[in-house]
Amino acid sequence: MDVLISPIATFTSNFVLIFAIGFIFLLSYYMPSFLKKNGHKKWVIKTFELNKKADNLTDAETDDYYLFVSFKSLAFGLLSVYLGYGMAEGYFISKRIKENRLHFDYKLNYNSGEIVDICLIETNSQFCFYVEKGMKTVKIAPISSIKNLELNDIKLFKSTK
Repeated sequence: MDVLISPIATFTSNFVLIFAIGFIFLLSYYMPSFLKKNGHKKWVIKTFELNKKADNLTDAETDDYYLFVSFKSLAFGLLSVYLGYGMAEGYFISKRIKENRLHFDYKLNYNSGEIVDICLIETNSQFCFYVEKGMKTVKIAPISSIKNLELNDIKLFKSTK
């Protein structure tokens, strides 16, 4: 289930990503009409790798071909945004780990009674990814071995007196 929901959760987690994906969908929606008007230009043929056989197609076949090119561009755009975001997120997390600029906001309580201060990186339905205080390695714990996670410092509920 996480595999299906993870891309949607990633795309909706950031306002900039939502805007970028909306822009990609908008471009893909208008691309067939753009290609129909400008499909004869060399830079359009080169950019979208249009088939030179498209000149011999009927109008309906040309519309279908341009729609296929639009779907291909949409898939490539969404995949690029998703992979690029994931790679950038991983790069910045590894940089924060190397430079020891992590915030240890959680206490992890194991079923065995052990309590550890951690920087929580990510969780899914089966595993918890974290870095222990004083360590520079990412650890993975199955959710079944965790009793609970405690948030150390809740800034939302502190008074501003």
